[in-house]
Amino acid sequence: MHRRVINAFLGLGVVSTLGGFAGAALAYLWPGASDASGSNLLVGREGPLSAAALGEDEGVVARSNLGKVLVIRRGERLIALQATCTHLGCTVAWNSSTQQVECPCHGARYDLLGQVLRGPAREPLARLRVTAGAGGGIRVGPLLRG
Repeated sequence: MHRRVINAFLGLGVVSTLGGFAGAALAYLWPGASDASGSNLLVGREGPLSAAALGEDEGVVARSNLGKVLVIRRGERLIALQATCTHLGCTVAWNSSTQQVECPCHGARYDLLGQVLRGPAREPLARLRVTAGAGGGIRVGPLLRG
């Protein structure tokens, strides 16, 4: 009888672990924070990121279902780039004084469109579609080419 109880608890542990993995896989494959157009609402430290909250020439890293995204405001224009350095995966930041995207880990620099200006990174940052919704919330969508 004692062995059956132990086996039952072990089986329950295995099923629970597999269920956790399955749930994580489903959340990755079918993210839930996107609308019908496939765009994803950006979330900053204080909640949904708003275009009105971004100052002129300011860049902010926010989260979305597409990962970390760097949003830069230049006048009325919003620019969105994947915020992960293509060298070793560190989170990049906008430097308004140099007008460049910089990686704090190894010094890679990118221009406003994500093109490499200085290594060690060799690949550009991915550009994303970006829109400000009627309520002011910033949404990013599929990758842009070129």
